[in-house]
Amino acid sequence: MPPMHPMPKINVLDSLLASKIAAGEVIDRPSSVVKELMENSIDAGASSIGVYLAEGGKRVIKVTDNGEGISREDAPLAFLRHATSKISKEEDLDAVLTMGFRGEALASVASISRVTLKTRRRMETEGTLVSIEGGAPPLVSGDGCPEGTLIEVKDLFFNTPARLKFLRSSDSEYGRALEIFKRLALINPKTRFKIQHGSGRPVETSPGALKDRIFDLFGIAEKDIIQVNAPFVEGYIGALGDGYPTSKWLFIYVNERVVRDKSINRAVMDGYGQMLPSGRFPFAIIDVKIPPEDVDINIHPTKSEVRFRNQSFVYDAVKLAVRGAIGSLSAPGRQTAVQTPSGYGYNRPFSRLSGPQFAEESASTGYSPGFSEPLPPPLPFLRDEGDGVKNPEFLGLEIVGQLWGEFLIAESHSSGGEYYVIDQHGAAERAAFERLKKRFYGEGIRRQLLLIPERIETTPDEKDAILASVGYLDRMGFEIIPFGPSLKGGGESFLIKSVPEVLKSGRCDKLIGELSEELSNVGGSLKIEDKLEGALMRIACHSVIRGPRQLTKEEGAALLKELARIDFASHCPHGRPVVKKYSRKDIESAFKR
Repeated sequence: MPPMHPMPKINVLDSLLASKIAAGEVIDRPSSVVKELMENSIDAGASSIGVYLAEGGKRVIKVTDNGEGISREDAPLAFLRHATSKISKEEDLDAVLTMGFRGEALASVASISRVTLKTRRRMETEGTLVSIEGGAPPLVSGDGCPEGTLIEVKDLFFNTPARLKFLRSSDSEYGRALEIFKRLALINPKTRFKIQHGSGRPVETSPGALKDRIFDLFGIAEKDIIQVNAPFVEGYIGALGDGYPTSKWLFIYVNERVVRDKSINRAVMDGYGQMLPSGRFPFAIIDVKIPPEDVDINIHPTKSEVRFRNQSFVYDAVKLAVRGAIGSLSAPGRQTAVQTPSGYGYNRPFSRLSGPQFAEESASTGYSPGFSEPLPPPLPFLRDEGDGVKNPEFLGLEIVGQLWGEFLIAESHSSGGEYYVIDQHGAAERAAFERLKKRFYGEGIRRQLLLIPERIETTPDEKDAILASVGYLDRMGFEIIPFGPSLKGGGESFLIKSVPEVLKSGRCDKLIGELSEELSNVGGSLKIEDKLEGALMRIACHSVIRGPRQLTKEEGAALLKELARIDFASHCPHGRPVVKKYSRKDIESAFKR
């Protein structure tokens, strides 16, 4: 009997199946198509680019531009894998400055959708129409289209249903596409951009400078950003403030290419140093300008990851550029253009208590031994609710003054004499946080009805986050209801009808955005309690003293009483010190007595 030969285990896939598999490396959702088509339009030198989506891009994605167009001969070749006009030999990889160069995007899109291309080069009398369905051979004909290029992608993943089922809702997919649109529109401020979802309101930008584009896309005014202009690094960063709960506001580019790079993110954060609260991220647009031969952009099919020849050099350049931009705040005329946020007075001198002239200069330094000035009404956090005393040492303190309207100075007559320096904001925040936490897990947080409901506009992602977290927000004292389509396009308008009682004034739109972003994925978190307490911390922070504020003697005493009720280790909810205690011996030792 002849020996049995095993059946072959290795099969050569047919070209159509292989193209569908390869397409997944480049195109995983509608936003990937938007990115690739917009980058092609940018490479074509377009001064105007329009994007239209239906059903979040699952049904239709259309990108139009007024770029140089494609010739009749080249148009069908554009859909062949590894066909590109950007490079022709290996050496060209060391000098790539265009967005695309791999020749994979259009081939990948065409293999998993129905694609129509209309294009006409400048000065040509007739354009070209190319139609492809699911990677089949292209159909080519003449067309009377305008100059430039239009690419329409229909029924994405129609022939790969396994991928289609992993897409999210239409609004959510549009939200992802909108983020890609913003990142590309941001770094190309001289180009006009427009995006529209269905019949919703479009998002449009006009040609201008980068600072104008920042305002168009995010509503951030020039006074709230700082220009970064250093060797190898350009862009803008947010002025000093509380920052954001995630890194989604970090926009990183290399030679105007959108990239993801943890080292550059870290360099930006380290450039801010201690000027941001722990766990917060800044707004930043950083474009690293580096010779193309010193960066490898050919390590990922989506071209979103890069490798630098000298990573440490890039890190140092970005860190020093950010630090230098922040240092420019002290330049003449700059301080009036940037609002120093409450609680972070980095432009203030730190040496006001030094030198023998302290006693004579107490008025100019902000030290206020008395409480005689007319002051606003008592603060909302200062209310006696009859809680038990946990730190009785605070009840025996006598307030003797304030420093700069931000720190209470209190004296103890026990144990040979001690004095305390208390951060008003941190202490009030800790008291409010403990009270909110107790109510959240108990009888519920008290709420107040707004006389006039506050309206907030959301993007699709922001809408999803609010809807996902509305149950938690309600338990925290916010009553939020939908109120029709958003003016931002694709999202939803919401009305805030009531807020936690501790929030006495001020708009809540930014707070709601931060809370919903933090709470929207709490259901899948292994640290649900940490997420909830993080949200309560944020409410507490918004409800209490922020920045300089002279307290009456009664308010100071009430704050000490609040501290006496709290079982804590002298820190605010964010981990910053609240109370510093000094003994008489410490003082005498400092003066060598």
